[in-house]
Amino acid sequence: MSAYTSLETEFNDQDCLVAALKDNEDRSFINVEVHEKPVNLVGYHSDTRSQVANIVIRRSEIGGASNDIGFVKENGKFKAIISDYDSHRHGTEWMTAVKRSYAEKRAVKEMKKQGLKFVSRKVVNGKIVIKYLRQGA
Repeated sequence: MSAYTSLETEFNDQDCLVAALKDNEDRSFINVEVHEKPVNLVGYHSDTRSQVANIVIRRSEIGGASNDIGFVKENGKFKAIISDYDSHRHGTEWMTAVKRSYAEKRAVKEMKKQGLKFVSRKVVNGKIVIKYLRQGA
C-alpha cells in the first residue's frame, strides 16, 4: 500500500484548478470529480483510503497501478494529496505544469471580471504572454 503525501498549494479557485487539471500542457485529465463534501480516495487495490478530497482524479484516469489523486480544501486553499507511487509521474514537474495552467486560468478569469477582452496567447522565451483589450477599445 502506497502512502499518501500532502502538498501545500496556493490554489484557492476551484473552477480554475479543475480547468487546469483538464487542460494541462504536461498531462490533462478528462474526468475530474468535484465534491462539495470531501470523499475518500481509492488505492490501487480498489481499497478505500482514509484520505479525503473535494477534487478527485480517479486512478482509472491515471493508470492501472495508480492511486486516486486528490485536492482537499483547507483554510481556503486546496492541498494536493498524491501517493508516493504516483509522485514519480505526478510530482514536481507535473505540479509545476498545473500551477502554470492554473495561473493562466486565474489571469483570464480576472481580466474578464475587469471587462477586458482576450486577444491572443503565445509563449515567448518560455513565458506565457496573454494580451487583452478594454471592451470598446
